[in-house]
Amino acid sequence: MNMTILRNAKVLVLGLLASFSLATLNGCQDEVDKSNRFTFTGELISDYLQNNPEFSDFCFILDKAKIGKKSSSSILKTLSTYGSYTCFAPTNDAIRAHIDKLYAEYIESIELNKENPDNPIIFNGITSPNLEEISDSMATEIAKNHIIEMGYKTIDINEGAFPMVTMNRRFTTLEFPVNADGSVTPVLNNEARIIRIDLEMENGYVQVIDAVLAPSVKMSNELLADQPSFTTFSSAVKMTGLDKYLSEYEIDPNYDNTVLGPPFQTQNNMTPPVPEENHQRFTLLVESDDLLADPTKNSLGMSIKNLDDLVKFAEHWYGTEAQGEYDNPKNALYKFIAYHIIDRRLLYSSSTGPGGFLMEAYDWKDFSSEVNMPKSFDRYDYFETKLPYTMVKVTKPFTNTSSYKRYGSDSETPFSQEIVINYAQDGGTRCVVPGMEHHINVVVEPASVSKKRPGLEEFNQNPLNGIIHTIDKILIYNEEEMVSNILNERMRWDIMSIFPELTNNGVRWALQDQYTLTYIPPGFSSRLEQLNNDTHVYYLRPHSTSLGGYVNFQGDELLVIGKYDFKYRLPHVPTGNYEIRFGFSMSDARGIVQMYLDGKICGIPVNLKNTTENLLFIGWTGDDELGSEEEIKEYDKAMRNRGFMKAPASIHVTKEGNSMRESNLALRKVLGTYRLASGESHWLRFKEVTENSTGKLCEFNQDYIEIVPTSIITDQRKPEDIN
Repeated sequence: MNMTILRNAKVLVLGLLASFSLATLNGCQDEVDKSNRFTFTGELISDYLQNNPEFSDFCFILDKAKIGKKSSSSILKTLSTYGSYTCFAPTNDAIRAHIDKLYAEYIESIELNKENPDNPIIFNGITSPNLEEISDSMATEIAKNHIIEMGYKTIDINEGAFPMVTMNRRFTTLEFPVNADGSVTPVLNNEARIIRIDLEMENGYVQVIDAVLAPSVKMSNELLADQPSFTTFSSAVKMTGLDKYLSEYEIDPNYDNTVLGPPFQTQNNMTPPVPEENHQRFTLLVESDDLLADPTKNSLGMSIKNLDDLVKFAEHWYGTEAQGEYDNPKNALYKFIAYHIIDRRLLYSSSTGPGGFLMEAYDWKDFSSEVNMPKSFDRYDYFETKLPYTMVKVTKPFTNTSSYKRYGSDSETPFSQEIVINYAQDGGTRCVVPGMEHHINVVVEPASVSKKRPGLEEFNQNPLNGIIHTIDKILIYNEEEMVSNILNERMRWDIMSIFPELTNNGVRWALQDQYTLTYIPPGFSSRLEQLNNDTHVYYLRPHSTSLGGYVNFQGDELLVIGKYDFKYRLPHVPTGNYEIRFGFSMSDARGIVQMYLDGKICGIPVNLKNTTENLLFIGWTGDDELGSEEEIKEYDKAMRNRGFMKAPASIHVTKEGNSMRESNLALRKVLGTYRLASGESHWLRFKEVTENSTGKLCEFNQDYIEIVPTSIITDQRKPEDIN
């Protein structure tokens, strides 16, 4: 079905569901059953649940469930307070079916254990068929899986997941399958239908569901092995020993999320929280068995039907070093699988909020990604993989007008709608290495497409420690292709995206009313090191932008206060010569910083202060004051000679289309040209050197980092643009 038609169908059907609260929609029905209408009465969520007998079991569970270890307040009481919540409310029938299922599993395991003691007894939290005997911990587990501390209407959510995690720190996936009659019934976590939708309350929304949400507690390697269409890929994961890596979750069992960071001294001594959790998570990009077996989908024309076939294919691309030693990182099969593992959990679409592959449709605190990052430019990001010193490039190619046919679809969609791994140059058309045309422009499939593949009808992509996505081509890392094609461009990272722990633990892009900042404790990120005790690092979440104030690439930024001295590891890029640029916003609260790369000084200290003297030194002048295009180019060249560049023109800061380039407070500092070698880690250090400073008004700020191959800076045929 055409995606525009599907979207319109979704809007129409969900709108009707919201208005009439129908469990089903019959397009030929002339009269609507008015008893199913929902009229907004000003009730709180708790009132609605308690006033409707069909939720009495759910209310019992909510009342028994506790907010936290140090709180005696029930979750039901929380839903009686004013705020903003989404409550997925299972009916009594759904609760009873869930309890009966878990109890039957428990009893069956006891009987099997009696027959053979090697069979383990399944302790799933339910040891009685009576709801009244449910434990406090099990009630809390169930309740927290059904509450998001932000109110959402499904009509505003695209396929992927709800923007925020539940109180149990799990994402709730959302699909919109089209029924045979053309109607749409939203489905949560591939297990529960929303039968009454977007019921508006004073403190949020209720979504009535026909099954209890019970996200898998299996790790990525276990859930992967459960899928009948991942036999070859899963066998390779186990053969390489990477299943042990994919079973990691707990980083620090003693992590305390109740400890607060030091007061932020320039914001009324506000004391920010620390991240709420500290866990490891992954993204798995997986080729299904049917894709591997299709000889038209790879460069060798092979039908890859088993592990031996996959080994032969991998050796063609990765060589025969450490042949047969599958758990050796130099082995071809190991390299093949490792390149499919990204260092963080990335949901299908960030249009649902934080945690997605790319930032899209994010609107919070007067910051709008659709304003700041217009669709007249492609959106992109880069993420490191388990294959040492490699990354994947992820793109939403908004400027690509070509068509694409998703698996199992009879119609075409615009390629610009897809999430693409290793998108090639020149609109995705260029390929440098023969055969690699089969292995670039790899599309990440939404779950609704994955389920069309043989054996994936019940596809579960949501393990405890990550997310699983199917892809439409076989993914290969080739150094020459990456250097000469995929990464032969100005690479720009929002500084907060280079620390995977912030994405994995709900820090980055988190939607919180109470706090603007989150304190990042020492040692929280393996790629960030505080070098003295007076370095206090904060995550500043997206906030409003304006030409006369702060402007940002993706809204958020890194803030550091104190007499700081810290360093972070640059993203791993292929061996080459690169110009490194530091993107920042000037402010009266900033200080002076000396930068070092791998221990060597990068020029003179950089003044981050917004002062008349500093502005004169930089010599910023607006394009509108310069006149002709030639004058602007000459001025840009002179400014570069002083070590600075204007901010990118592709990032907008107002609805009228004003760009960061127009702000004299947003700058790029050129640190210099450096040789970066693959196989090595390179660290950028920042030390506060303001004279007579107490550190209170010498903030460090960074918005983004650019690593640019020198070849594209000096290419006269295709010079670097101002974007």
